[in-house]
Amino acid sequence: MPTRPSQSGALRICRRSSRGERVSEQNSAPNETARIEAFSDGVFAIAITLLILEIQVPPQTPHGGLRRALANLWPSYLAFLASFMTIGVMWLNHHRLFTLINKKDDGLIAFNLLLLLGVTWLPFPTALLAEHLLGSHADQKVAAVVYSGSFLGLAIVFNVMWHYALRAGIVNDEANAAAITRQYSLGPILYGVLVGVAFFDAEWCLVLSALIALYFAMPPSLWNRRRSG
Repeated sequence: MPTRPSQSGALRICRRSSRGERVSEQNSAPNETARIEAFSDGVFAIAITLLILEIQVPPQTPHGGLRRALANLWPSYLAFLASFMTIGVMWLNHHRLFTLINKKDDGLIAFNLLLLLGVTWLPFPTALLAEHLLGSHADQKVAAVVYSGSFLGLAIVFNVMWHYALRAGIVNDEANAAAITRQYSLGPILYGVLVGVAFFDAEWCLVLSALIALYFAMPPSLWNRRRSG
């Protein structure tokens, strides 16, 4: 005849289950910035995808002309790669910030929307510079200044949003936060130099923008090491 589980056994099971639920609740603390991050990821993905639309398929050409037509698109290739790197690194840094930002408020949301406004704008100056890279010097200069000025504006917004989060007390991990602050402090300066270069050489403006992107791709922990060393 089957035996019924004792009441004490049932209670022990309930207690174990109850303890497990409490641990689960502790380990699944809500992420207040999850919706901000998800929305931002979508905007970054759309903006970086739109860059490829600037590279148009060459029309039909006489025999053997396609190779030359593809080679003549090099300004579009260069602008695409430079902007792809920059937007990709911006997304990387956005992710880094929000691994340290643990709460949201209206100010953070407003600054993040301002940042995303600049990100959605970037495909236009990319196409503008690619179109006029082989034009007159005056047109090259205007296009390059618009291009580099857009990145300067985004660097300023990035810094303002980060310093707002620090002052609002919604940032974890003070050591990494300090390293990011030191790395970001050069952002407006570097992009200010990029604007200066744009007045003289549009091609070097694209090359330098890619190099600046590589600088911001470096892990902030390097700045911690430099300080400790």
